[in-house]
Amino acid sequence: MKKYKQQSLKEMVKLNVLARLCEIQPSYLSKIINNHVRPSQDLAERLAVAANILCGSADYFTASDFLTAPRRGNND
Repeated sequence: MKKYKQQSLKEMVKLNVLARLCEIQPSYLSKIINNHVRPSQDLAERLAVAANILCGSADYFTASDFLTAPRRGNND
């Protein structure tokens, strides 16, 4: 997820609520938001829909926001 979208999400949405709505653990959501894991397309779509509902926007977040490739370690 791009930094500006990360910041917006953290400011507009309670992440524990987003995780609960999408039926995932808050720790897994954190890994997705911080680009440590890549969710399935289905989960990315559910996250986008739920995030938009929680922040009161119809289309601010998209599935592609949550599908950013995981960061690589320093040795990769």
